[in-house]
Amino acid sequence: MVYSFACFFIGKFIANILMTRFNPEKVLILYSVIGALFLAYVALAPSFSAVYVAVLVSVLFGPCWATIYAGTLDTVDNQHTEMAGAVIVMAIVGAAVVPAIQGYIADMFHSLQLSFLVSMLCFVYVGVYFWRESKVRNALAEVTES
Repeated sequence: MVYSFACFFIGKFIANILMTRFNPEKVLILYSVIGALFLAYVALAPSFSAVYVAVLVSVLFGPCWATIYAGTLDTVDNQHTEMAGAVIVMAIVGAAVVPAIQGYIADMFHSLQLSFLVSMLCFVYVGVYFWRESKVRNALAEVTES
């Protein structure tokens, strides 16, 4: 657990540096892709190295909360920002569902290792969502420029 917290701190520090130089959403997308790949390795690797990689995944949580919160609020009309912020905060409770699903999958397939595919899907979802939003934002910017 201590190693996981240390990895999170290092990842947050690196993400903060990267987000001052690059678009924060692109940093989040990059971290999401790497996280999904790491978790696929954790779920499918037959060696003990998967345990080390599972701890290393904590590095990739660095840009998550602040970037997801701000990026999602950017997609909402100004008149609905307050309500959207409240909904996002309440959605944190939804994250309590993911470990339950992961546990159910572990029990169903008799494999804790395979259950990490659930967490991988979460990284994939975040990455795809922000990738699509960046495409929409770029398309809107092109339309307004012309």
